[in-house]
Amino acid sequence: MKVLFDHQIFSIQKYGGVSRYFFELINHLPKNEWDLSLLFSNNEYIKENGLISHHQFFPNQKIIGKASMICAINNVSTVSKLIQGEFDVFHQTHFHTYSFPFLKNKPLVTTFHDMNFSRFNHPDLKIQKKSVAKADKIIAVSKNTKNELINLWNIPEERIEVVYHGVDIPLNINKVGNRLINEPYILYVGLRVEFKNFRRFASAYSLVKEKHPYLKLICTGSPFTNEEKKFLNDLKILEDTISINATEEIMSNLYTFAELFVYPSLYEGFGMPILEAMSYGCPTLISNASCFPEIAGNASFYFDPYDVDSIISSMLELLDDNTKRKSKSSIGYALCKKFTWERSAQGHRSVYKSLL
Repeated sequence: MKVLFDHQIFSIQKYGGVSRYFFELINHLPKNEWDLSLLFSNNEYIKENGLISHHQFFPNQKIIGKASMICAINNVSTVSKLIQGEFDVFHQTHFHTYSFPFLKNKPLVTTFHDMNFSRFNHPDLKIQKKSVAKADKIIAVSKNTKNELINLWNIPEERIEVVYHGVDIPLNINKVGNRLINEPYILYVGLRVEFKNFRRFASAYSLVKEKHPYLKLICTGSPFTNEEKKFLNDLKILEDTISINATEEIMSNLYTFAELFVYPSLYEGFGMPILEAMSYGCPTLISNASCFPEIAGNASFYFDPYDVDSIISSMLELLDDNTKRKSKSSIGYALCKKFTWERSAQGHRSVYKSLL
């Protein structure tokens, strides 16, 4: 069996959850069972691992349309491999349909992560729907996502297979190093767009801080915009809210020493940071929405993400009870062992083999 993965996500993402998923999947498949059509990429995961020979494309220069140029070049490589036909299954890593005219008598697999394109009327929604319609098998990253495909898009159940993501084994605690943030802190990971619910969470933190004046809020990701700074300043928490563009090593440190990891998102396809936090023994407090109870089960604490008072009371309850936080940490650490990339890769192999 040979699975051909295309370049798409590695052409457009330097970092990111989807490229991390495909990197881990390919890296945990037998080397003789996959091929990746990639000539140029600035993706950090494949760069650091040396997963496949490729060239970087002006990695340190800001060029308008750089991702589009990389895609155009890599499209040629993929089309060449499709025409040669030396593979059994084609797994596209994103939704664009450039490959379809050249995909002759070979099954197509696509991974569906979430309904965000549909929820926010993304300009590529029609393309995404076209890919889903053509796919012989759709891999959904949670049962919640599968149910949405069935109920909202009328996709036949037999075309969808649920395969969960995995989570990395944490770095050795000796490699984490001394804590980077000396003060106690709550950790927030991810974008701060509307559905991530950051504003309600920040409002809750501003009131929790009245009882815990030394408590910082650490946010990983892009620097705060001027609009965000004004919002945080109005809440009187700007000086205590810190943005960090974190590497994998820094993330390990932040997870290890956080008082709490809080995930207030209204909707996700899977919620990888929840398991990442648990894998470092970090107590998690998350929304009771979307797929989160499916993934985290009884290993986390929950709140109503639409209710600021619910977020406040949950945070205060846990910050004031170290025993309660530790009790969930041990359950969460055990839960992570069920979500391995090896198990995820085996689930994908079963899907591929079912199409032969």
